[in-house]
Amino acid sequence: MKRYLALLWLMLPLPVVVMHFSHGQQWLARDQARDQVGIAEAAEKAGDWKAADAAWREAARLAGEDDPDLKLRLDLAQIRTRFRLGEAVEAIDRSEQLLNDPRLSSMPAAFQDEARELAGRIHYYAAWVMRLEGASRELWMEEAELARQNYRMLVEHPNSSEKRAEHQRDLESAVQLQRMSLTELMGRPLPEEGQCMCNQGLSEQMAKRRGQRGKQPGKGNQDGPPDKGAGMQRFEPGEGS
Repeated sequence: MKRYLALLWLMLPLPVVVMHFSHGQQWLARDQARDQVGIAEAAEKAGDWKAADAAWREAARLAGEDDPDLKLRLDLAQIRTRFRLGEAVEAIDRSEQLLNDPRLSSMPAAFQDEARELAGRIHYYAAWVMRLEGASRELWMEEAELARQNYRMLVEHPNSSEKRAEHQRDLESAVQLQRMSLTELMGRPLPEEGQCMCNQGLSEQMAKRRGQRGKQPGKGNQDGPPDKGAGMQRFEPGEGS
């Protein structure tokens, strides 16, 4: 009897070891990811976008792919930091990938609106900067149109009256950006949020990749009919200066 009790005692650590090297490691990684999220949020409040981006990246690495909802939230956070760091092309690509991700429709409405609003702002400022850089009308108009489409969808979504009014103002700004003359645009100060896109040759970068855009997974569809629900259809010529 004593022999069996001794054997049982020796086997007690085994479940602990198994737990440590299986689910225990996952739980530990998630705890560490949450710590990084806290660091990232604090860095954003302080305006330290570089530190915030590093923390969001580390949180995404630790979280892995096991939690799709968490992954989408971390993806959105990284889009925001890349945008504020001036990595416009990557921010544009990532925002289009997120909006075209089938899992987005299962996320809360508030998260979907946040993702679309951020995409609208990125496209809006990209169009503004590209106009100032002298980009061709077709090139900058695509970004302006994508901004308008995202804001239009936000206006059509059920929201509080305050939010609806905010989205309506954004929509009107996107339409105005398409229609105003370059002289008028040059006379307006570029908002601070959009200044991060300046002095990086955005128009040249977008022109070089124009032939590949929309043909990569998650970048929309250029070959078939536009998806009216996605709000990410390719540029269609319209009015504008």
